[in-house]
Amino acid sequence: MIQAVIAPDSAAARNIPADCRKDEAEQERVSIAECELMVANVKIMIASRPSWFRGVQMGLALLGTLVAFGSILVGVALVDYRRWAPGAAVITFATLVVLDGVGFMTAFYTGPLLRALYLWNILLWFSIHLCMTLGAVAGRRAERVARHRADTVTA
Repeated sequence: MIQAVIAPDSAAARNIPADCRKDEAEQERVSIAECELMVANVKIMIASRPSWFRGVQMGLALLGTLVAFGSILVGVALVDYRRWAPGAAVITFATLVVLDGVGFMTAFYTGPLLRALYLWNILLWFSIHLCMTLGAVAGRRAERVARHRADTVTA
């Protein structure tokens, strides 16, 4: 979402000076120096961002959101003991891992400020989604083993 706010045609990108009025700074409880640093931070972010990064990051965010909503539906199906749900959980969580990997690679090839901003968050989500994927794979395998044992006992 950061890339949606920091647009290429923003005031910071057009080098419009910071409008850090004292009364507004006091209202927001920041000093004038902090206000100017925030504007400088946005300028640095725009300067260190490759032209392709904003579109790729927005696309990944959209895909990740859609897959995350799909994972909620898969979770409901898992609770309801649907037969197809364990396989769908593996696919859904693996898709999130892949999206995190692509996001990591895109953030890795940007400037140092964007790397510092994105990489740790992406690594955190990557590890969470990887654990969920491995848990779904283990659960699917345990279910198959239990089903096979039940079939051999009744046969």
